[in-house]
Amino acid sequence: MSEPYAVFIGDVALDEFFRPSQWPVTGTKIDLFPVATEVGGMIANAAAVYAGFGEQTRFLWAMNDGALTQQLLTDLEAQGIDTSLVIRNPELADSRNIIILTDGEHTVMTPALGLATIDLDDAAIAALQSARYVYTAIGDLRCLRHQDQTAATVMRTIRTGGARIVLDLDVANVQPGDDALIAQADIVLFNRIGFERYCAGRSSETVISGLLSGAAEIVVVTLGADGCRVATTDDTFDVAGVAIEVVDVTGAGDTFGAAFIHALNTTSDLRAAAAFANAAAARAVTALGARAGVATETDVVSFLHHHGLPLGSFPGSEGQAAASTANERSVS
Repeated sequence: MSEPYAVFIGDVALDEFFRPSQWPVTGTKIDLFPVATEVGGMIANAAAVYAGFGEQTRFLWAMNDGALTQQLLTDLEAQGIDTSLVIRNPELADSRNIIILTDGEHTVMTPALGLATIDLDDAAIAALQSARYVYTAIGDLRCLRHQDQTAATVMRTIRTGGARIVLDLDVANVQPGDDALIAQADIVLFNRIGFERYCAGRSSETVISGLLSGAAEIVVVTLGADGCRVATTDDTFDVAGVAIEVVDVTGAGDTFGAAFIHALNTTSDLRAAAAFANAAAARAVTALGARAGVATETDVVSFLHHHGLPLGSFPGSEGQAAASTANERSVS
């Protein structure tokens, strides 16, 4: 690929949505009511959103050779995502997520794949080194190997080529030894629950300072309807969220992460990038499904202006604002 591209390393899965009659208590039986079946998976969702903005996108993961795998990869390819880096391992289980929707939130249950390591060949390493971004999650990152290299060494190898590693820690299911991996990420993303869990009683200032003393240039904590907090070595600031009626929060964090790095390709204004990502995530939760966040840049800017929030110096936002105002006047 001659154009700048990002490689997304992680899961793609069939998401099966259910609403329970009540939240289960140990030893009881409940009814689960099917809602929908969608193609999802945390990293694949982010890849789909990134590709939706017209960005060159590649996907890397280890999967079996079954019919479900082909269905999932065909779906990614239909969205313009290059799946040629996917590694086939017939011993792995099918990729599925069971998602329980309750009280405006979601609980994800993922059957184990039997995946312990992802062995990268020289061609995959070269592709990762040449990427603009390598976007992944901590559990996926742990699996990476190249010859006799550990995951930490693989990260260092990738970064020597100039790729920036984007690590979505989500709910921060961190294990012993993960800090050595986290310390090498250029951009670190948390949601509110994950950040509180990662702090483990430490002050947020201490934790963010520690992350920024490593490779991290930017640390972002998403706060749902309250927007997000962005920290760099020079500044820490909050960006307001968008008040909307929530249908399904599945994929909101993935949408935010992909929209944020897309915005970084477009503007050096971190506030504008965060506002764009907030709008993309808010727009995503107004519909059911992890891929509801797939949109064009114009869709997101229009959504933000419709809700009366500024986008700062994001390119094209002034023209879109004028168009939105004109449309509102014509309707009235």
